[in-house]
Amino acid sequence: MRAQPYATPAAAPPDRLTVMVHPGIELFTIVQVLAGRYRQPNKSAYAADAEAYFAPFANHPAVQQARRLAKVYTDLPELGYCLDNFPHVRLHYPAQTSWYTLNGKDTIQAYMRRCLQFYEDSHFWAFYQRHQADYAAWAQPVLARLAREGLVSKLDSFYRFRTPAAQWTICLDPLNSWGAHAIMAKKLNPRYANHVVYNVGFLTPESTDTRVPTFSLGAEAVSLVWHEGSHIYTAALQQRYHADISKLAYLFNQGDAGMKRNNIDDWAHCFDENLVRGIVIALFRQYQPAKEARKQAAQEVVGDFQYAGDIADAITTKYRGSRSSQRFEQFFPEILAYLAHKYPTAASTTQ
Repeated sequence: MRAQPYATPAAAPPDRLTVMVHPGIELFTIVQVLAGRYRQPNKSAYAADAEAYFAPFANHPAVQQARRLAKVYTDLPELGYCLDNFPHVRLHYPAQTSWYTLNGKDTIQAYMRRCLQFYEDSHFWAFYQRHQADYAAWAQPVLARLAREGLVSKLDSFYRFRTPAAQWTICLDPLNSWGAHAIMAKKLNPRYANHVVYNVGFLTPESTDTRVPTFSLGAEAVSLVWHEGSHIYTAALQQRYHADISKLAYLFNQGDAGMKRNNIDDWAHCFDENLVRGIVIALFRQYQPAKEARKQAAQEVVGDFQYAGDIADAITTKYRGSRSSQRFEQFFPEILAYLAHKYPTAASTTQ
């Protein structure tokens, strides 16, 4: 049967979408907040309760080790995905993670064990359980919007998956005041190999201690789902074609302000960002008003992701425009060929 990629997909079934406050991520976040190695949470009634509840554990061994870690960033709590089977928690050590590279494997594994001990000593599960009604209330509008607009199904349709590609989990981070982050869950814990995960914070800096956190995602939900989802959907594909991608390294616009602003210091990272942003532009062209698609493309030019538009053009003319049964993984090498043809030498990128 011929695929019908341009029909508007139905909303993803509810059992493919989970919106939650993940207990593992919340645990690691709280340890890091207590250590003073996390951006200060925006004020809320929940943040005030967390501060009061966990204050007696400010010098717990897990917190002390967090203070000593050499390299700590705001996305370190993704290690919470190494914990599961709550409340009788199992701990899984990743085979490899950038956190080992930054801090040492033994150090990170010791830190994970101490965070698990913090879970026991602080009676974290009691705190988490008493906020279940809050978590459910925060999740409902996010889940409703994602289901109503069919954003996940539209992404699946773009890639032309023959079966549903993944389970989706959106982690709401009430103590996260810094932004959103895609989590490569399968690299952290193989039990989640088929999961697309990203987290988003409570991003209202003018909040007060009585405020209830909200996670409406706003207008950025469309690009957020498609952008972060594409990072995860294309990760294995980019690894498979790593050598071919490397041949285009002369395209890296390392000196541009956008690269520095986004901490992009190698071509693989640069290509990854241009790829997913190009995919988002192509999806905007398919599902959003033409004006919004043009704005999305212009935004990437301003941000110095100068190949995103080229990638979107290749997708629009060569993927969406023909061979409707071809899946994205089959089409992917044509993106590389398109860039190589348009920019055959380093000199051509400046023209």
